[in-house]
Amino acid sequence: MAVPTRSFDEESLRGLLARLDQLEAAGVLPPVITLDRLREFLDDGQLVLVEQVINLRPGDYGVTTPYAGDLEPVPPDLVRVSGQQYNERGERRTLGDKYVPRHVFTWYSALNEAFMDEHPGRRLLIQSCYRSPAYQVAVFVSWLVTPYQGDIGQAIRHASPPAYSQHTVARKAAIDFKNVDGAPSGTDPADFAHTVEYAWLREHADRFRFHESWQPGNEFGMRAEPWHWQYRPPQDKTDHPDADPALLGLGQWRKGRQSRGAGV
Repeated sequence: MAVPTRSFDEESLRGLLARLDQLEAAGVLPPVITLDRLREFLDDGQLVLVEQVINLRPGDYGVTTPYAGDLEPVPPDLVRVSGQQYNERGERRTLGDKYVPRHVFTWYSALNEAFMDEHPGRRLLIQSCYRSPAYQVAVFVSWLVTPYQGDIGQAIRHASPPAYSQHTVARKAAIDFKNVDGAPSGTDPADFAHTVEYAWLREHADRFRFHESWQPGNEFGMRAEPWHWQYRPPQDKTDHPDADPALLGLGQWRKGRQSRGAGV
């Protein structure tokens, strides 16, 4: 049995993060970058670090995050979501391009429409959804260095290695939501728990196949992430995951609302 990695060389780790930051600034580190493409930009030492991150197992650090699945190729049917805007400290900001598996996007659209029916002028923005295994490595390294100063045991409660991340498996990809007021914010991400979006998701998201993965005090040892909601395909194989939510999602939602005497 392989001995778990307990720490990385600090200088090498910071060098890898600096290189990843350069690639992102140059526009060549999108959320859909493949491992083969990423490897083209890294030196031998950085490649070793990438493989070590890929092979991390949360269980070695007291975290029981479920195995998400074997690393998959980047799916060909991703929907690119662009131009999402929000306000932060009085400034209008635009999120970068996000990528969503088509069936997840279909159900997200129904979810968002239902939310906007109740809350005109507001919407559920996509802060993150699908990330390739290579991009998830970059996300993990970023959190590992800042703010956790190389502490794997702490970082792995916040961000998962690729095979354990709910963002890398397209069939059941999670969405990290953001609201139009900028929550979760970079300075206080827990503020999302106090929003109307979170309250609405807690009550209604399961109707649209989205489930809160990391609730406070969760059994897995992950930190609470009120913005993180995983799409979960139906267990009943007769209900295909690509089924039209206009019939199975939003239609059921409106029917239920009307039966309770509520407007939509």
